[in-house]
Amino acid sequence: MPVSSIYEYHASKEDLAYAVPVAQLGQFFLEYAKHARDVPTQRERLRLYLWLSADFARRNPDWARTLYLEVWPSVLVLEARVRKGLDEYANFIVDLIRAGERAGEWEAGPDPYQTATILVGSINQLIITWLMYRRPRNISRGAESLVDRLLSSLLPPLGDTTPPPGSSRSGTAKRPRGSVLPSTRAPRRLHQPVGPTGETAGLSGSDREK
Repeated sequence: MPVSSIYEYHASKEDLAYAVPVAQLGQFFLEYAKHARDVPTQRERLRLYLWLSADFARRNPDWARTLYLEVWPSVLVLEARVRKGLDEYANFIVDLIRAGERAGEWEAGPDPYQTATILVGSINQLIITWLMYRRPRNISRGAESLVDRLLSSLLPPLGDTTPPPGSSRSGTAKRPRGSVLPSTRAPRRLHQPVGPTGETAGLSGSDREK
């Protein structure tokens, strides 16, 4: 294909630069859906979704570098397609949180958007640190530990009185059982975009609760 013909499909260089990250994000959703069919609980689906985000970045470092270091920080300015894809990524976490509440896996919180902001920001910061400094060396293992701690702290099982990992009263944290792979439904669009580390997520506030 001649280089000139590329611009028949993409209006500008910027549009072309965004096309690959959007397409690859679609592959992430497909991979999650494939694995999530065999995951029985919302907790394990959420754990899988977050862990897979880091592992997918590990297996696609060039894509991850473009998305997390270049595209995502600028998504509030341009490109509706990219913004929509990132909104869907974060809104799906909100869906999983609400599904877990309905299933009685954890208590209903006051603001699932705020919880999603913390989860997205934490995983994204892990990925960004790995991309820039290769720390932790094994990002998949680091993500597993981080996700376990996040879920234990933010979404403890209903009736669980065990202190969160890292508190003065807690002992050695046990890892949740099951696979770490996203919900099988296609994600819906977020009401507001999410920044790369959650700082501009716009996910909190009762005015967005429906």
